[in-house]
Amino acid sequence: MLGQRTVSEKWDLGDISPELTDALAEDIGFPADVAVENLTPHELGILGEALAGAFLISNGYEILEHGYRCREGEADYVAYDPADECIVLVEVKTRRKRSLSQGAYPEEAVDVRKRKRYRRIAASYLMDNFPVPSLRFDTIGVVVDGDDQVGIVQACGAFDWECEM
Repeated sequence: MLGQRTVSEKWDLGDISPELTDALAEDIGFPADVAVENLTPHELGILGEALAGAFLISNGYEILEHGYRCREGEADYVAYDPADECIVLVEVKTRRKRSLSQGAYPEEAVDVRKRKRYRRIAASYLMDNFPVPSLRFDTIGVVVDGDDQVGIVQACGAFDWECEM
């Protein structure tokens, strides 16, 4: 796995706060008690982003923007990490699988092309928000299984500013 350090947690969807569940129902437009296996890929992606946002907040991050857009593309989250005193651009990847023990790693879908795009997004963010103390690129992989269990893995510093050949 990429990254300088990783943070991982397992959650049960039934244990998530009613406030988040209600917000998800409103954002996605389906009842809060809908089964994960019945979600469309788009709805699953929205669920994954919402869970990643809750994960970031529960780990002390301040969400600055959700869905930061510029002409170079979109960053799923822009957050502030007070522990490292830096701005973090976060790419969220969500996958569905039968059980959490199967070993899916959705964050590995952040390929060379996406890393290059994220570097351009970061440059745009820096120009729009100068000065920025420092900047880091993280990925969050969200895996939801058929039993409403969620595995979340954050790769902190998943890639850097260096150009890749």
